[in-house]
Amino acid sequence: MKMHRDILVIEDDEDDREILQEIFRELGYKNKIVFFADSTEALEYIRRPEVNPFIIISDINMPKLGGFELRNIILDEELLSDKDIPYIFISNAQDEASIRDANKLSIQGYIHKSADYNNYREKIKNLIDYWKDNVGSFKNKKK
Repeated sequence: MKMHRDILVIEDDEDDREILQEIFRELGYKNKIVFFADSTEALEYIRRPEVNPFIIISDINMPKLGGFELRNIILDEELLSDKDIPYIFISNAQDEASIRDANKLSIQGYIHKSADYNNYREKIKNLIDYWKDNVGSFKNKKK
């Protein structure tokens, strides 16, 4: 089932990756969590035909290829858009322009990185639980 496939996390900041690794370890999901510090490497990974992740969680501000640009590529490339992968942004940005720009990219969520570990953990848990509960519902409605 898709809900047990890999969760991709694209985050260039090492400290943020470590926090997310700890959160996912604590939450204990059966999914393999695949981390990328470089969004261009993540793009090459998801372009592989056999790769069909459960969800992508991506930072916005990254060197080489930012989160907005990555999302645009996924939407524009038929092979990638056909994979129908929920795409969630995580960011420190809370300004209206960033949120508006993110929403224009047909994302499925936007999480503000919280300085409060427990709050951040709860946001991640709610996100994953939501998609685990609803991934089949959305697929069935498309048919």
